Amino acid sequence: MNIDDIRNISLVDFLNHLGYQPTGRDSKGLWFYSPLRSERKPSFHVNPKKNLWYDFGSGNGGDIFSLAGEIAGTTDFIRQAEFIAEKMQMPVEKPYKPMPFKEEPTFSNVEISKLEHLALLKYLADRGIPKEIAQRYCVQVDYELHGKQYYAIGFENMAHGFELRNPFFKGSFPPKAITHLAKGNARCCLYEGFIDFLSAEKFGFNDYNDVIVLNSVANLGKAIPLLNDYSVILCFFDNDAAGQAAFSRLEKEFSTKVCDKSSLYPNHKDLNDYLMAQIQKQNRKPKLKL
Repeated sequence: MNIDDIRNISLVDFLNHLGYQPTGRDSKGLWFYSPLRSERKPSFHVNPKKNLWYDFGSGNGGDIFSLAGEIAGTTDFIRQAEFIAEKMQMPVEKPYKPMPFKEEPTFSNVEISKLEHLALLKYLADRGIPKEIAQRYCVQVDYELHGKQYYAIGFENMAHGFELRNPFFKGSFPPKAITHLAKGNARCCLYEGFIDFLSAEKFGFNDYNDVIVLNSVANLGKAIPLLNDYSVILCFFDNDAAGQAAFSRLEKEFSTKVCDKSSLYPNHKDLNDYLMAQIQKQNRKPKLKL
């Protein structure tokens, strides 16, 4: 059994192997007694469709690996995989031996200009982002790396670094930081990445709201001090374990001020995926013949 096989194991089946059966259900999933402690009332919830768990008693949640880590008391990914395989009575493949770290060359000859390159604009258009929105918030970054010339869409952060995207590359020009678009509004929309932010602009979700783009869920802690100033926090996170864990942390920090807006796109991995699906759906509609 490899790592992908383990990731696809049903949480309900995993809990069954641990000796836990559902005690009830609601519209989003199943309730269990928590495998993390003794309790009188079930507070452990599993969403079978997304294969994610959330413990209302501790405020923690995630996927099968994070649950194994909580039970086994380890943050080591390989130990988590071995724990799951052992409980499911399945062999687990050993990971490959990592290559020695090699320092990569840094960016050089970096130039910032208006976003005009047709290939970059087409890349965004293919993802449902029109030119006028792209040029309002993004720039073109030309740079040299490994002795070759490249160009990418650039989205600036508060430390004057840039998130970089093109059809073949996803990375950043340091330093890494969040992006805060403050207009003095009482509400704030929160996004993991700038492609989702641009998608929200297309939908009009950012109207009359401030915006924070994390540029990585790892930057969530950097956003929390800024979020203290808002009365409502609207979270447009990805529909995955990392997105749910980020929302759970904010909910624990800000309670009812936080709203999970991923319910707007429940069958899509993120907001941009939803936008592209809507555009494709619109394009499939038959046109009237005159």
